[in-house]
Amino acid sequence: MRRLTKIIRGNLDSWDEICVNNCARLRLNLILFSLVISIVFLVMAIRTAAMINFYTAVPTMLFGSVTFSLFLWQFLHIKYSMVVAWMFGVMSLAMAVFFIASGGVEGTGHIWICILPIVGTMMVPFKSTLIYNGILFVLLICLLRGPFYIHISAEYSTYMRTVFPISIMILTLCNYVSEYTRQRTQRQLISMTEKLRNSAFTDPLTGAYNRRALTAHFGEPNESAYGLSFAMLDLDYFKKVNDTYGHELGDRLLCHLVTLVKKCIPPGAQLYRWGGEEFLLALKSTDIDILRSVLENIRKKVAETPMESPSQGDEPATILFATVSIGGVSASLQDNIERSINLADEQMYLAKNAGRNIVMIKTEAHR
Repeated sequence: MRRLTKIIRGNLDSWDEICVNNCARLRLNLILFSLVISIVFLVMAIRTAAMINFYTAVPTMLFGSVTFSLFLWQFLHIKYSMVVAWMFGVMSLAMAVFFIASGGVEGTGHIWICILPIVGTMMVPFKSTLIYNGILFVLLICLLRGPFYIHISAEYSTYMRTVFPISIMILTLCNYVSEYTRQRTQRQLISMTEKLRNSAFTDPLTGAYNRRALTAHFGEPNESAYGLSFAMLDLDYFKKVNDTYGHELGDRLLCHLVTLVKKCIPPGAQLYRWGGEEFLLALKSTDIDILRSVLENIRKKVAETPMESPSQGDEPATILFATVSIGGVSASLQDNIERSINLADEQMYLAKNAGRNIVMIKTEAHR
């Protein structure tokens, strides 16, 4: 039983993924529909074979076998398959036509026709259901008007040819409205979730990531940092800026720094506000030359790009030049995330003690 549970969990998407991903939802619906319908028709085939004869049960058994094959195919393939969905849809239409044509008004085909619009909306993408239901209505009209359906009795004739198609059209319209509302609610949920996630992982002042985001991106502090490089950036004389110009201008300077750093870092690198005027930079590379080049570009960019504060009243605009002291380290096989960050922090303090506006990188030979 545990093995079966493990197989099922391994071949199904997580519930969170199903809630926010339409393809995952369609795949789950397709798996459930094909499994349930295949079981229903195989049971019907066995019952028909036992009560009447085997040959009468062959069409039902064939439908059940094909549907079960589609279930297995989609269950074993992790990604949603549009081909399987359409094969199942065509099979459903064929079953509806067969049971109506063979069973007449006293058969079960009418119930099957009624649920097809709902089945179509839940197993194929929303826009594709227009094609699916269009085919359904064409088949239905041809079926009701065709000569092979002449066994409709006079008392059912008006109902079958008029009221029945209109009823299905109304049902389909209601289903479309319901699906549109569901998708709109889903988009709002995804948007709200993304905003909450960003607020949880982002520093509200600068827009850089916070410490919590580092754990989400790279794991716990004791996990290996191999393959990564870290750098600690610290604004020089930031306390003097706050004391001289006020905390509002100091906050603008922090935002100015983050803007400049983001322009200098390569794709995949992440910037985190570590505390106060300190920022941590994480790069997905262990190449010392690449690390040194990136950090030197940041240092030069900050030093060469002053921040201009707009004038207020009679006070003139303030042009503020800033520099950063940077310490970097390329993680080795023995380093975890916490140790690598501490090493980068040590190098940053060495850069400050050496005169500031300097990049200091700890190499493997100096460990």
